[in-house]
Amino acid sequence: MRIPRRTLWATVVLAAVLLGALYFWSLRVVEVERVVRGTAISAVYGTVRIEPSFVVHVRAQNNGYIHLADTVATGRGAIGESLKKGELLATITDETATRQLKQAQTDLRAAEEQARLELPSSEPLKVAEANVARLEKLNQLSNIPTVEYEKARSEAKRLRDQLEAEKIERERNLQALREAVKKAEALTSQLEIRATMNGILSDMKAIDGEFVTNGTQLFTVSSRKNYVRGEVNEEDIGEVKVGMPAIIQMYAYRTQQFKASVTSIVPTADPETQRYTVLLDMLNPPDNLLAGMTGEMNIITGRHENALLVPTRAVLVDQVWVVKNGLIEKRTVKIGYRTLEFSEALNGLKEGEHVVVSDQDKLKPGEFVRQRMIKNVPPVKPQ
Repeated sequence: MRIPRRTLWATVVLAAVLLGALYFWSLRVVEVERVVRGTAISAVYGTVRIEPSFVVHVRAQNNGYIHLADTVATGRGAIGESLKKGELLATITDETATRQLKQAQTDLRAAEEQARLELPSSEPLKVAEANVARLEKLNQLSNIPTVEYEKARSEAKRLRDQLEAEKIERERNLQALREAVKKAEALTSQLEIRATMNGILSDMKAIDGEFVTNGTQLFTVSSRKNYVRGEVNEEDIGEVKVGMPAIIQMYAYRTQQFKASVTSIVPTADPETQRYTVLLDMLNPPDNLLAGMTGEMNIITGRHENALLVPTRAVLVDQVWVVKNGLIEKRTVKIGYRTLEFSEALNGLKEGEHVVVSDQDKLKPGEFVRQRMIKNVPPVKPQ
């Protein structure tokens, strides 16, 4: 049976199409991005953490059993609550201090009641002064010996001095008792644990009803005002200067970047990590920026406008894989400024070319590939 020519050609074409499709789908798929123009920056990378400006650790000043106030009665569930300076957080039961205060107050009241009574020398002095007045009149009439009059005067003076001494002693005793009460009250007031400043309860170690000792850390109060603490590797810190601009990206705000500037550099490195601390001022921080949040930063040390930008992950030292007309070719490029996201290509590439950004170790020059375009993510404009 003879096959019509038209059918034969149709079969051949279909087979060719199927083979072509099979070959196409068998090609390696590579992820590519476009080379674009933009602003190239030279930056020092670092990590950042939001820290409270002030942190106060509230400690017990007595031994005793602690009882939490209503403000923090929920325990660690109260962390994050706002506190006002002087607000009661807990009380500590110290029977010795309470007993000492009650005893001191009782002694002071008894002494004050005693002070309302006349002193022992008061009545004898009145009698002696009356006797002196009587003898003075008789002495003027020469009815008594002068020596008797002088003796009476001497006795009256002795009683006056004795009365004055009794007054001084009574006042000294009252003052000592008042000081004892003040001391006992001060000791008792330390049984009340209060917030030392306006802020946020950021940590809590106290457990209601447990026995605590003097110096035990019970609460931590942090200020609402925060600052940005950055860390930079030792090999990069030499490039950082006070006043340099920076771009910060917090993990809590992945779609936003924030402008900042370097305010100070701590002159010593962390002895364990050998990283240097850099303090920054965030120009327009979000309203709910919280202590403990972390992120990354780029401290900008240089800038080139209208530069050719290639994704940094496409660059292997000075080599880039380029896809042109479906074929892979290897290019040598000269890199200028570099950040984690983009690098400046000084030569070897043209705007709009497609560069491979993954699995470059699996490629060979001249290999046919299929492309999967990864959309370039330009730097987010800082807030």
